[in-house]
Amino acid sequence: MQGTRGSLHNKLFLFSFLQGVANGIWGFLSIFILDIGGTGLEVGILATVPGLASTFMQMAWGRVSDRHDHNWRMISTGFLFTAILSVPVLFSNRPWHVIVATGVQALFSSIAGVAVVVRLAEILRPTRRARFMGVYNPMGFAGNIAGSFYSGIAIPAIGYRFTFLTYTLINLIIASLVSYGLRETDEMKLGLLPLMRESVLELKNGLREMPVVIERGGAYIRWCLGISVRGFGIAMFGPVLTVFIVQVLDASKPQIGALNALAFALRLLLSPILGLYVDRKGPKTFMLVGVLLAAMHPIALALVGDVSYLVPVFILDGLYWALINSSWFAWQMNLIPVERGVYAGFLNFVNGLSWAFGPLLGGYISDVTGLWVAASISAALVMIGFSILLKVPNQLEEQIAQI
Repeated sequence: MQGTRGSLHNKLFLFSFLQGVANGIWGFLSIFILDIGGTGLEVGILATVPGLASTFMQMAWGRVSDRHDHNWRMISTGFLFTAILSVPVLFSNRPWHVIVATGVQALFSSIAGVAVVVRLAEILRPTRRARFMGVYNPMGFAGNIAGSFYSGIAIPAIGYRFTFLTYTLINLIIASLVSYGLRETDEMKLGLLPLMRESVLELKNGLREMPVVIERGGAYIRWCLGISVRGFGIAMFGPVLTVFIVQVLDASKPQIGALNALAFALRLLLSPILGLYVDRKGPKTFMLVGVLLAAMHPIALALVGDVSYLVPVFILDGLYWALINSSWFAWQMNLIPVERGVYAGFLNFVNGLSWAFGPLLGGYISDVTGLWVAASISAALVMIGFSILLKVPNQLEEQIAQI
Protein backbone atom coordinates (compact mmCIF):
# COMPACT_ATOMS: atom_id res chain seq x y z
CA MET A 1 0.00 0.00 0.00
CA GLN A 2 2.83 2.36 0.91
CA GLY A 3 4.60 1.53 -2.36
CA THR A 4 1.44 2.23 -4.35
CA ARG A 5 0.96 5.56 -2.58
CA GLY A 6 4.61 6.45 -3.19
CA SER A 7 4.25 5.65 -6.89
CA LEU A 8 1.13 7.81 -7.12
CA HIS A 9 2.89 10.68 -5.37
CA ASN A 10 5.84 10.45 -7.75
CA LYS A 11 3.51 10.65 -10.74
CA LEU A 12 1.81 13.67 -9.20
CA PHE A 13 5.18 15.34 -8.65
CA LEU A 14 6.02 14.78 -12.33
CA PHE A 15 2.57 16.14 -13.23
CA SER A 16 3.32 19.30 -11.23
CA PHE A 17 6.80 19.70 -12.77
CA LEU A 18 5.49 19.48 -16.33
CA GLN A 19 2.75 22.00 -15.56
CA GLY A 20 5.43 24.32 -14.23
CA VAL A 21 7.52 24.02 -17.40
CA ALA A 22 4.47 24.81 -19.53
CA ASN A 23 3.52 27.80 -17.34
CA GLY A 24 7.08 29.13 -17.45
CA ILE A 25 6.96 29.14 -21.26
CA TRP A 26 3.44 30.59 -21.49
CA GLY A 27 4.44 33.36 -19.07
CA PHE A 28 6.21 35.06 -21.96
CA LEU A 29 2.90 35.70 -23.74
CA SER A 30 2.61 39.17 -22.17
CA ILE A 31 6.09 40.05 -23.43
CA PHE A 32 5.14 38.66 -26.84
CA ILE A 33 2.17 41.05 -26.87
CA LEU A 34 4.49 44.01 -26.26
CA ASP A 35 6.96 42.83 -28.91
CA ILE A 36 4.25 42.73 -31.61
CA GLY A 37 3.12 46.27 -30.82
CA GLY A 38 0.76 45.78 -27.87
CA THR A 39 0.15 48.32 -25.09
CA GLY A 40 -0.03 47.97 -21.32
CA LEU A 41 -3.82 47.93 -21.60
CA GLU A 42 -3.65 45.04 -24.08
CA VAL A 43 -1.38 43.15 -21.69
CA GLY A 44 -4.13 43.60 -19.10
CA ILE A 45 -6.80 42.45 -21.56
CA LEU A 46 -4.67 39.38 -22.33
CA ALA A 47 -5.03 38.33 -18.71
CA THR A 48 -8.67 39.42 -18.44
CA VAL A 49 -10.23 37.60 -21.41
CA PRO A 50 -8.96 34.06 -20.72
CA GLY A 51 -9.36 34.64 -16.99
CA LEU A 52 -12.98 35.63 -17.45
CA ALA A 53 -13.69 32.74 -19.83
CA SER A 54 -12.26 30.27 -17.32
CA THR A 55 -13.96 31.90 -14.33
CA PHE A 56 -17.51 31.62 -15.60
CA MET A 57 -17.07 27.90 -16.19
CA GLN A 58 -15.80 27.12 -12.68
CA MET A 59 -19.16 26.62 -10.94
CA ALA A 60 -20.29 24.37 -13.79
CA TRP A 61 -17.11 22.29 -13.68
CA GLY A 62 -17.44 21.99 -9.89
CA ARG A 63 -20.96 20.57 -10.17
CA VAL A 64 -19.92 18.20 -12.99
CA SER A 65 -16.88 17.09 -10.96
CA ASP A 66 -19.01 16.21 -7.91
CA ARG A 67 -21.41 14.25 -10.12
CA HIS A 68 -18.65 12.16 -11.70
CA ASP A 69 -16.69 11.47 -8.50
CA HIS A 70 -13.83 13.77 -9.49
CA ASN A 71 -12.75 11.72 -12.47
CA TRP A 72 -9.12 11.84 -13.69
CA ARG A 73 -10.45 11.79 -17.23
CA MET A 74 -11.80 15.32 -16.73
CA ILE A 75 -8.27 16.47 -15.94
CA SER A 76 -6.68 14.79 -18.96
CA THR A 77 -9.40 16.28 -21.18
CA GLY A 78 -8.57 19.75 -19.85
CA PHE A 79 -4.91 19.43 -20.77
CA LEU A 80 -5.78 18.01 -24.18
CA PHE A 81 -7.88 21.10 -24.85
CA THR A 82 -5.03 23.29 -23.58
CA ALA A 83 -2.64 21.73 -26.09
CA ILE A 84 -4.94 21.76 -29.12
CA LEU A 85 -6.24 25.28 -28.57
CA SER A 86 -2.77 26.74 -28.05
CA VAL A 87 -1.97 26.13 -31.74
CA PRO A 88 -3.76 29.29 -33.02
CA VAL A 89 -1.50 31.39 -30.75
CA LEU A 90 1.53 30.07 -32.64
CA PHE A 91 0.27 31.75 -35.81
CA SER A 92 -0.89 35.01 -34.21
CA ASN A 93 0.83 38.22 -35.25
CA ARG A 94 -1.44 40.86 -33.70
CA PRO A 95 -2.32 41.45 -30.04
CA TRP A 96 -6.05 40.84 -30.55
CA HIS A 97 -5.31 37.50 -32.28
CA VAL A 98 -3.48 36.32 -29.17
CA ILE A 99 -6.21 37.62 -26.84
CA VAL A 100 -9.06 35.87 -28.71
CA ALA A 101 -7.10 32.61 -29.10
CA THR A 102 -6.20 32.39 -25.41
CA GLY A 103 -9.78 33.25 -24.45
CA VAL A 104 -11.16 30.33 -26.45
CA GLN A 105 -8.44 28.09 -25.03
CA ALA A 106 -9.31 29.02 -21.43
CA LEU A 107 -13.03 28.45 -21.95
CA PHE A 108 -12.53 24.75 -22.68
CA SER A 109 -9.31 23.97 -20.82
CA SER A 110 -10.64 25.28 -17.49
CA ILE A 111 -12.16 21.85 -16.88
CA ALA A 112 -8.92 20.80 -15.17
CA GLY A 113 -8.86 23.57 -12.53
CA VAL A 114 -11.53 22.31 -10.11
CA ALA A 115 -10.91 18.64 -10.84
CA VAL A 116 -7.26 18.78 -9.76
CA VAL A 117 -8.10 20.43 -6.41
CA VAL A 118 -10.83 18.00 -5.40
CA ARG A 119 -8.85 14.99 -6.59
CA LEU A 120 -5.90 15.98 -4.40
CA ALA A 121 -8.28 16.56 -1.48
CA GLU A 122 -9.46 12.94 -1.77
CA ILE A 123 -5.98 11.45 -2.12
CA LEU A 124 -4.17 13.29 0.69
CA ARG A 125 -4.51 12.58 4.40
CA PRO A 126 -5.49 15.77 6.34
CA THR A 127 -2.42 15.61 8.60
CA ARG A 128 0.00 15.47 5.65
CA ARG A 129 -1.57 17.85 3.14
CA ALA A 130 0.83 20.75 3.67
CA ARG A 131 3.80 18.36 3.70
CA PHE A 132 2.77 16.88 0.36
CA MET A 133 2.14 20.34 -1.11
CA GLY A 134 5.56 21.32 0.22
CA VAL A 135 7.01 18.98 -2.41
CA TYR A 136 4.24 19.14 -5.02
CA ASN A 137 4.38 22.94 -5.35
CA PRO A 138 8.21 23.11 -5.53
CA MET A 139 8.14 20.57 -8.37
CA GLY A 140 5.96 23.07 -10.22
CA PHE A 141 8.36 25.88 -9.27
CA ALA A 142 11.31 23.84 -10.57
CA GLY A 143 9.42 23.33 -13.81
CA ASN A 144 8.69 27.04 -14.02
CA ILE A 145 12.39 27.79 -13.57
CA ALA A 146 13.21 25.40 -16.41
CA GLY A 147 10.47 26.86 -18.61
CA SER A 148 11.52 30.46 -17.90
CA PHE A 149 15.21 29.76 -18.53
CA TYR A 150 14.39 27.85 -21.69
CA SER A 151 12.14 30.60 -23.04
CA GLY A 152 14.58 33.38 -22.20
CA ILE A 153 17.28 31.60 -24.22
CA ALA A 154 15.10 30.07 -26.96
CA ILE A 155 13.03 33.11 -27.97
CA PRO A 156 16.02 35.18 -29.21
CA ALA A 157 17.41 32.08 -30.97
CA ILE A 158 14.37 30.41 -32.58
CA GLY A 159 11.54 32.90 -32.11
CA TYR A 160 8.26 32.84 -30.24
CA ARG A 161 6.44 30.39 -32.54
CA PHE A 162 8.79 27.43 -32.03
CA THR A 163 9.26 28.23 -28.35
CA PHE A 164 5.49 28.20 -27.79
CA LEU A 165 5.24 24.97 -29.79
CA THR A 166 7.09 23.36 -26.88
CA TYR A 167 4.22 24.45 -24.64
CA THR A 168 1.77 22.61 -26.90
CA LEU A 169 3.83 19.42 -26.83
CA ILE A 170 4.26 19.50 -23.05
CA ASN A 171 0.50 19.76 -22.51
CA LEU A 172 0.00 16.73 -24.75
CA ILE A 173 2.49 14.86 -22.57
CA ILE A 174 0.61 15.93 -19.42
CA ALA A 175 -2.69 14.73 -20.88
CA SER A 176 -1.08 11.35 -21.66
CA LEU A 177 0.46 11.09 -18.18
CA VAL A 178 -2.92 11.68 -16.52
CA SER A 179 -4.80 9.39 -18.90
CA TYR A 180 -2.39 6.44 -18.72
CA GLY A 181 -0.47 7.00 -15.49
CA LEU A 182 -3.00 8.40 -13.01
CA ARG A 183 -6.43 7.38 -14.28
CA GLU A 184 -7.97 4.53 -12.29
CA THR A 185 -9.28 1.44 -14.08
CA ASP A 186 -12.77 1.59 -12.56
CA GLU A 187 -13.44 5.18 -13.57
CA MET A 188 -16.57 5.89 -15.54
CA LYS A 189 -15.84 6.76 -19.16
CA LEU A 190 -16.78 10.29 -20.09
CA GLY A 191 -17.68 11.12 -23.67
CA LEU A 192 -16.17 14.43 -24.76
CA LEU A 193 -19.27 15.93 -26.35
CA PRO A 194 -21.66 14.78 -23.57
CA LEU A 195 -19.22 16.22 -21.01
CA MET A 196 -19.18 19.60 -22.74
CA ARG A 197 -22.99 19.55 -23.12
CA GLU A 198 -23.35 18.80 -19.42
CA SER A 199 -21.01 21.64 -18.46
CA VAL A 200 -23.02 24.17 -20.51
CA LEU A 201 -26.25 23.06 -18.82
CA GLU A 202 -24.64 23.25 -15.38
CA LEU A 203 -23.30 26.74 -16.06
CA LYS A 204 -26.78 28.23 -15.67
CA ASN A 205 -27.60 26.04 -12.64
CA GLY A 206 -24.33 26.88 -10.92
CA LEU A 207 -24.79 30.63 -11.26
CA ARG A 208 -28.47 30.45 -10.26
CA GLU A 209 -27.73 28.52 -7.07
CA MET A 210 -24.77 30.67 -6.03
CA PRO A 211 -26.75 32.56 -3.31
CA VAL A 212 -27.52 29.21 -1.63
CA VAL A 213 -23.88 28.16 -1.89
CA ILE A 214 -22.81 31.45 -0.27
CA GLU A 215 -25.38 31.14 2.52
CA ARG A 216 -24.20 27.62 3.45
CA GLY A 217 -20.48 28.33 3.10
CA GLY A 218 -19.84 30.12 6.40
CA ALA A 219 -16.18 30.79 7.19
CA TYR A 220 -15.10 29.29 3.87
CA ILE A 221 -16.96 32.05 1.98
CA ARG A 222 -15.24 34.75 4.07
CA TRP A 223 -11.91 33.08 3.33
CA CYS A 224 -12.71 33.10 -0.41
CA LEU A 225 -13.54 36.80 -0.21
CA GLY A 226 -10.24 37.62 1.52
CA ILE A 227 -8.27 35.50 -0.95
CA SER A 228 -10.02 37.19 -3.88
CA VAL A 229 -9.50 40.78 -2.72
CA ARG A 230 -5.84 39.96 -2.09
CA GLY A 231 -5.70 38.38 -5.56
CA PHE A 232 -7.19 41.48 -7.20
CA GLY A 233 -4.45 43.63 -5.68
CA ILE A 234 -1.67 41.29 -6.81
CA ALA A 235 -3.22 40.72 -10.25
CA MET A 236 -3.66 44.38 -11.11
CA PHE A 237 0.08 44.94 -10.64
CA GLY A 238 1.07 42.19 -13.10
CA PRO A 239 0.78 44.29 -16.30
CA VAL A 240 2.38 47.26 -14.53
CA LEU A 241 5.34 45.06 -13.59
CA THR A 242 5.70 43.75 -17.15
CA VAL A 243 5.54 47.18 -18.81
CA PHE A 244 7.95 48.70 -16.25
CA ILE A 245 10.54 45.95 -16.64
CA VAL A 246 10.36 45.71 -20.44
CA GLN A 247 9.75 49.28 -21.55
CA VAL A 248 11.18 51.41 -18.73
CA LEU A 249 14.09 49.34 -17.43
CA ASP A 250 14.66 47.72 -20.87
CA ALA A 251 15.42 44.28 -19.42
CA SER A 252 16.48 41.61 -21.93
CA LYS A 253 14.71 38.26 -22.39
CA PRO A 254 17.53 36.32 -20.64
CA GLN A 255 17.42 38.80 -17.73
CA ILE A 256 13.64 38.38 -17.38
CA GLY A 257 13.98 34.61 -17.54
CA ALA A 258 16.72 34.67 -14.88
CA LEU A 259 14.72 36.92 -12.55
CA ASN A 260 11.63 34.70 -12.85
CA ALA A 261 13.82 31.67 -12.24
CA LEU A 262 15.25 33.30 -9.10
CA ALA A 263 11.80 33.88 -7.64
CA PHE A 264 10.71 30.32 -8.37
CA ALA A 265 13.98 28.91 -7.02
CA LEU A 266 13.24 30.58 -3.70
CA ARG A 267 9.76 29.06 -3.67
CA LEU A 268 11.27 25.67 -4.46
CA LEU A 269 13.79 25.83 -1.60
CA LEU A 270 11.45 27.17 1.08
CA SER A 271 8.21 25.30 0.38
CA PRO A 272 9.20 21.83 1.70
CA ILE A 273 10.34 23.34 5.01
CA LEU A 274 7.29 25.58 5.26
CA GLY A 275 5.02 22.61 4.52
CA LEU A 276 6.31 20.77 7.60
CA TYR A 277 5.69 23.78 9.85
CA VAL A 278 2.24 24.44 8.36
CA ASP A 279 1.15 20.87 9.22
CA ARG A 280 2.39 21.36 12.79
CA LYS A 281 1.38 24.95 13.51
CA GLY A 282 -1.60 25.51 11.20
CA PRO A 283 -1.76 27.47 7.93
CA LYS A 284 -3.29 30.79 8.97
CA THR A 285 -0.19 32.54 10.33
CA PHE A 286 1.94 31.55 7.35
CA MET A 287 -0.69 32.75 4.88
CA LEU A 288 -1.07 36.09 6.66
CA VAL A 289 2.68 36.73 6.69
CA GLY A 290 2.77 35.95 2.97
CA VAL A 291 -0.06 38.41 2.28
CA LEU A 292 1.72 41.14 4.26
CA LEU A 293 4.86 40.64 2.19
CA ALA A 294 2.73 40.68 -0.98
CA ALA A 295 1.51 44.16 0.00
CA MET A 296 5.15 45.30 0.27
CA HIS A 297 6.07 43.99 -3.19
CA PRO A 298 4.56 46.78 -5.39
CA ILE A 299 6.12 49.48 -3.19
CA ALA A 300 9.52 47.77 -3.39
CA LEU A 301 9.31 47.67 -7.20
CA ALA A 302 8.39 51.36 -7.37
CA LEU A 303 11.73 52.16 -5.70
CA VAL A 304 13.76 50.38 -8.39
CA GLY A 305 15.74 52.50 -10.85
CA ASP A 306 17.90 49.89 -12.59
CA VAL A 307 17.62 46.26 -13.70
CA SER A 308 20.28 45.14 -11.19
CA TYR A 309 18.07 46.33 -8.31
CA LEU A 310 15.29 43.97 -9.39
CA VAL A 311 17.01 41.03 -7.69
CA PRO A 312 15.77 41.83 -4.13
CA VAL A 313 12.29 42.59 -5.55
CA PHE A 314 12.08 39.14 -7.14
CA ILE A 315 13.46 37.57 -3.95
CA LEU A 316 10.55 39.22 -2.09
CA ASP A 317 8.20 37.86 -4.77
CA GLY A 318 9.51 34.33 -4.25
CA LEU A 319 9.28 34.61 -0.47
CA TYR A 320 5.68 35.80 -0.28
CA TRP A 321 4.51 33.23 -2.83
CA ALA A 322 6.34 30.44 -0.94
CA LEU A 323 4.43 31.36 2.23
CA ILE A 324 1.07 31.62 0.43
CA ASN A 325 1.50 28.45 -1.64
CA SER A 326 2.61 26.35 1.33
CA SER A 327 -0.47 27.29 3.40
CA TRP A 328 -3.18 27.87 0.76
CA PHE A 329 -4.38 24.30 0.19
CA ALA A 330 -4.22 23.26 3.86
CA TRP A 331 -6.26 26.28 4.99
CA GLN A 332 -8.77 25.76 2.19
CA MET A 333 -9.26 22.10 3.15
CA ASN A 334 -9.66 23.06 6.82
CA LEU A 335 -12.67 25.20 5.90
CA ILE A 336 -14.25 23.75 2.74
CA PRO A 337 -17.78 22.24 3.08
CA VAL A 338 -18.50 18.66 2.08
CA GLU A 339 -19.52 19.55 -1.50
CA ARG A 340 -15.90 20.06 -2.45
CA GLY A 341 -16.37 20.35 -6.18
CA VAL A 342 -19.01 23.08 -5.86
CA TYR A 343 -17.05 25.06 -3.27
CA ALA A 344 -13.71 24.65 -5.05
CA GLY A 345 -15.52 25.95 -8.12
CA PHE A 346 -16.85 28.89 -6.09
CA LEU A 347 -13.32 29.87 -5.01
CA ASN A 348 -12.09 29.60 -8.58
CA PHE A 349 -15.05 31.73 -9.68
CA VAL A 350 -14.62 34.66 -7.28
CA ASN A 351 -10.82 34.50 -7.27
CA GLY A 352 -10.88 34.12 -11.05
CA LEU A 353 -12.90 37.33 -11.37
CA SER A 354 -10.15 39.09 -9.41
CA TRP A 355 -7.41 37.72 -11.63
CA ALA A 356 -9.49 38.53 -14.73
CA PHE A 357 -10.39 42.16 -13.97
CA GLY A 358 -7.35 43.05 -11.86
CA PRO A 359 -4.92 43.03 -14.81
CA LEU A 360 -7.39 45.08 -16.88
CA LEU A 361 -7.37 47.83 -14.26
CA GLY A 362 -3.61 47.50 -13.86
CA GLY A 363 -3.03 47.72 -17.61
CA TYR A 364 -5.18 50.87 -17.80
CA ILE A 365 -3.37 52.45 -14.88
CA SER A 366 0.02 51.65 -16.41
CA ASP A 367 -1.00 53.60 -19.53
CA VAL A 368 -2.49 56.72 -17.87
CA THR A 369 -0.81 57.18 -14.46
CA GLY A 370 2.55 56.80 -12.78
CA LEU A 371 4.02 53.68 -11.23
CA TRP A 372 3.50 54.94 -7.69
CA VAL A 373 -0.27 55.27 -8.15
CA ALA A 374 -0.55 51.67 -9.34
CA ALA A 375 1.75 50.42 -6.58
CA SER A 376 -0.24 52.22 -3.88
CA ILE A 377 -3.62 50.92 -5.08
CA SER A 378 -2.25 47.37 -5.38
CA ALA A 379 -0.77 47.42 -1.87
CA ALA A 380 -3.98 48.86 -0.38
CA LEU A 381 -6.14 46.13 -1.93
CA VAL A 382 -3.82 43.39 -0.68
CA MET A 383 -4.05 44.86 2.83
CA ILE A 384 -7.87 44.85 2.65
CA GLY A 385 -7.68 41.16 1.79
CA PHE A 386 -5.36 40.68 4.78
CA SER A 387 -7.88 42.31 7.12
CA ILE A 388 -10.64 39.95 5.92
CA LEU A 389 -8.45 36.84 6.27
CA LEU A 390 -7.39 37.93 9.76
CA LYS A 391 -10.96 37.26 11.00
CA VAL A 392 -11.21 33.76 9.46
CA PRO A 393 -10.46 30.81 11.81
CA ASN A 394 -7.54 28.50 11.22
CA GLN A 395 -9.89 25.50 11.27
CA LEU A 396 -13.58 24.76 11.80
CA GLU A 397 -14.54 23.45 15.24
CA GLU A 398 -16.20 20.32 13.87
CA GLN A 399 -13.01 19.38 12.01
CA ILE A 400 -10.93 19.90 15.15
CA ALA A 401 -13.26 17.52 16.99
CA GLN A 402 -12.65 14.82 14.35
CA ILE A 403 -8.86 14.88 14.70
